Amino acid sequence: MLLKGRELRTTQLHLLCYNLFAFHRRTMVPPNENGASPKLEGKHAAIIVCWLLGNGCLFPWNSMLTIEDYYVYLFPRYHSTRVLSLVYQPFALVTIALLAYNEANINTRRRNLSGYILFSVSSLAVLVLDLATSGRGGLGTYIGICVTAAAFGISDAHVQGGMVGDLSFMQPELVQSFLAGLAASGALTSTLRIFTKAVFENSKNGLRKGASSFNPFSYLQF
Repeated sequence: MLLKGRELRTTQLHLLCYNLFAFHRRTMVPPNENGASPKLEGKHAAIIVCWLLGNGCLFPWNSMLTIEDYYVYLFPRYHSTRVLSLVYQPFALVTIALLAYNEANINTRRRNLSGYILFSVSSLAVLVLDLATSGRGGLGTYIGICVTAAAFGISDAHVQGGMVGDLSFMQPELVQSFLAGLAASGALTSTLRIFTKAVFENSKNGLRKGASSFNPFSYLQF
């Protein structure tokens, strides 16, 4: 039984190498008459799109982490600064482990689309939850926030590995742009948080207004 499993994996590895070789042969661009490679069209637009995809991948989760001062005010007895991260990490780890184990049977494009759709739905759920409760705390609202954090972990596990794997077959600049978007999401959310706290500092219920302003940004990313 073990020998059959090894033979199957070896066959899959050979097929993968063959497909990679065929892919590179199809994507090789012949040189022009002067012997120089022609300029690729749409490269800059693709780099911008990859940056936006990378930024949108972590923007919702970073937004939730950035407004944890609001959650501490809203849920003073539930230790949200610790619990949200503890909820997020196990779901992300288990999901990415399952995806890695079954990667040979998974359509990567559908995996990426599923992750981004779940990101969009979860970001909208945070906005709806805040509007439906009118900024009131309570156990039900706290459980809803924790479920959203778990959904962010599942989405992140779908998107990050799948997008890097797909972009690795393309130009190196696209992978770099995607990873730069991931890094920029933290800086962008921190800057927006400083700006919103300064704007609503002296207004009534300013903490909630400043935190709630992140939710439309998270949803509009998609």
